[in-house]
Amino acid sequence: MVIVIAIVAGIYIAYPPGTNTVTSTINNTVVQTSINTVTSTNTVTSTTTSVSISTTATPTYQPLTLQSGGSTFVNPIMQVWASGFKDYTSGAVQDNYQALGSSAGITGVLKGVFDYAGSDAPPSSSVTANYTAKNEPLLVIPETLGAVAIFYNVPGVTASLNLTGPIIAKIYLEKITMWNDPAIQALNPKVNLPANTIIPVHRSDGSGTTYALTNYFTKVSTDWNATGNGFGTTVSWPAAGELGAKGSAGVAADVSQNPNAIGYADSYYAFSNKLTMAAVQNAAGVFEVPSLAGVTAAAAAFTAQVQANPTTPITNPPASANTAYPISTYTYLLVYQNQSNQGKGNDIAQLFWWIVTHGQAYGPPLYYPALPSTVVTIDENLIAKMNYNGTPFIQA
Repeated sequence: MVIVIAIVAGIYIAYPPGTNTVTSTINNTVVQTSINTVTSTNTVTSTTTSVSISTTATPTYQPLTLQSGGSTFVNPIMQVWASGFKDYTSGAVQDNYQALGSSAGITGVLKGVFDYAGSDAPPSSSVTANYTAKNEPLLVIPETLGAVAIFYNVPGVTASLNLTGPIIAKIYLEKITMWNDPAIQALNPKVNLPANTIIPVHRSDGSGTTYALTNYFTKVSTDWNATGNGFGTTVSWPAAGELGAKGSAGVAADVSQNPNAIGYADSYYAFSNKLTMAAVQNAAGVFEVPSLAGVTAAAAAFTAQVQANPTTPITNPPASANTAYPISTYTYLLVYQNQSNQGKGNDIAQLFWWIVTHGQAYGPPLYYPALPSTVVTIDENLIAKMNYNGTPFIQA
């Protein structure tokens, strides 16, 4: 069985209904997603990804509600997946996913508060070391891809401004404080930029989105590296003149409500809040706004590295990927390999299998590209490691 998913550049506008459609409401936006095909009517370029689905015996499900949480970056698609899988199991399995931030997700799954977690950052060895007494390997499974969009609210400016990684880093370090700074104006000579003070908005909670952005900064900004911050789910932001917001939705809301503000989050939050996104210069010197094709190109540039290590960051792809969006990232499902509850463990494994093999078609309307087929294979093998008393729930 093969699902063919169209990955398109540009903004998603409309798609024809498939044989199975899920309707969900996220941030007051109604989203209808076909599980068979997704097609854009605003196609600039397109590529096609074939996702091979391994066959397994007809699964059975334990009627229950899974408790999960973590990444706000991936929350829009997590809610649609929860609805889709509930329908797929005829209502047997429900998933209560709480968008609390990647750090909260990591802590929650390690402490056993969550049955599984979502995170845009792999858990560090220093964090997992605190829970080695469980003697249970934690699986880190790529679930989807996304773009960390840079968006802003500048009065009178509706254009998609050209920005570079070093300039964005300087804004967040408060080394560039005015919208008409010569460095920004030089990249946007046709835009009348106001002499207004920039208000950077960052995440106040532990965030995988911050992890991806700061990982990008370490690759492109000498100013950022001079701070010694490195990258992580939490970093030391300048205290003066900046706003901290909880969750991706909080960042988008603060930018929307504060003229002259700039923020970062998954591109879904920029679109749903009608915020203008910057075109960020990639390693080839090309300015790219977030797009499905741009994120897919970034992932393709790191195919070999991700094959060797699925948690490899894909920020700042090489110049050979001249259409890539430079602040792209994988996001992950975190779950213990050895499950202590057979019924619950089976439901989690079946949910993950469904996300990887069926649920990828739900992503493009919400600006999450489908996983590359090579990563689907990695995921199938990881999910097949989930077991109860040594007996796997799924055979890859």
